[in-house]
Amino acid sequence: MNKNRPHQPGRHPAFAGLWAVFVLLSGGAACAGGTNELFIKNCASCHGKDGKAESSIAKKLGVKDLSRSKLTDAQIEQQIQEGRPADQNSAKMPAFKDRLTAEEIKSLIPVVKEFRPRPE
Repeated sequence: MNKNRPHQPGRHPAFAGLWAVFVLLSGGAACAGGTNELFIKNCASCHGKDGKAESSIAKKLGVKDLSRSKLTDAQIEQQIQEGRPADQNSAKMPAFKDRLTAEEIKSLIPVVKEFRPRPE
């Protein structure tokens, strides 16, 4: 440890390595709180907190119900990065590549998929 800098909790390299292993083994669940907040901050205003896009503005804009999404991980990532052009049934979805990091965008993929019905 550098004697000139005070100890900063959570900044130890061993802790960082253990945290990375924990996140990988838990499928990212340890970051769920932060990722859910990321969704609420950037996506819920259109898609709703439950992903169903049932608000009057969402219906007016033709926002997609995420519980009905059948997109692959790569397609979800691309739509978050690049946005989605407007069509006759829906307004344009903005691109988030300049607002979110690549890591943040990837972290939203399981959140989007979580809205899908569970297979029986």
